[in-house]
Amino acid sequence: MTSAKPFTISYKNDDNWFAQVAPQLKASFDEDKLSFDNEIGKGDFYRVDIDLGLRVRKIEVMFHKTVIFKRKSTQNPGYYVLVSNLSEQYLETETGEQQFNLGYGSENGLYFSSPLLTASYTFKPGIHYHLIFIILSHERIRNFITRQPETQQQLLLSFVDKDRPVYHVECLDVNSMNLLKEIDRHLHDDRGNNLLIHARTLELCYHTLQRVEKRQSNNQPIQIHKDDVLKLNEIRRSLLDSYQESCPPISEAAQRATMSPTKFKMLFKQMFGHSYYQFYKNVRMHKARELLLVQKMNVSEVGYMLGYNNLSKFTRAFKHVFSVTPGRLTGP
Repeated sequence: MTSAKPFTISYKNDDNWFAQVAPQLKASFDEDKLSFDNEIGKGDFYRVDIDLGLRVRKIEVMFHKTVIFKRKSTQNPGYYVLVSNLSEQYLETETGEQQFNLGYGSENGLYFSSPLLTASYTFKPGIHYHLIFIILSHERIRNFITRQPETQQQLLLSFVDKDRPVYHVECLDVNSMNLLKEIDRHLHDDRGNNLLIHARTLELCYHTLQRVEKRQSNNQPIQIHKDDVLKLNEIRRSLLDSYQESCPPISEAAQRATMSPTKFKMLFKQMFGHSYYQFYKNVRMHKARELLLVQKMNVSEVGYMLGYNNLSKFTRAFKHVFSVTPGRLTGP
């Protein structure tokens, strides 16, 4: 028996997003909310227009079939998007030729993309998804950047060149998660504090730009050959799959990628925003967080699964990444 063909929703990130999506979902909508409850699924989409060129969307949905949201490339008007998945399950995401799982429990917690790139989000049936989208015009991003210190402006402006497709993925740090939770709490039917949503959205945008600038300024980006990109992504995938094992030494990873250790370290950090060893530590701690929160395992089980014979070392490593101990995270 063949599986049912996915249901595809096509759209552009423009001023009429609700009007584009609603007929495809057989949904009703007004200026602030889109809702549906039918054979496709059940969901509520909320929208707040914060300021000119800046808006927030919240999606809470469960589908009865596989649904793919496909974003088309746009230029006029062109909107950048900052997406976070607050669901317990990952969201399969594709942009350009890259595929990754978007989720707060992975190293891919925040996804930033320019309007020149297509993107698709695959929603699996029977899973409750909970997403926050921040939509920004190119002019609004430039306005953000021109308020940064002059030493940072040139680098950031080159990163958001409106004629160059670009995307950026970051893990969710504690600051970003707290800001998203506040935005999320106030995006509902009876919201009465748009000023707080406005303030937290601006703060999240600022915090994300600071992280982008920090990553980009470590070394001026160099063009990476497509073969090297494939090799580095293979190394990255092997680290994600072998989180229970000891981290292979850089010399071994560089040899697998057919690079010198110096070149490997430089390109790995440029592509993924962290040094090789720090990336692996983040992978392990984000996996630990997933096991604690989603799989409901206890701290000892997770620590021993990751190879920590001394749980105090596991606690210190976890707190270094999330600023909270695993015991405090899971509660009493």
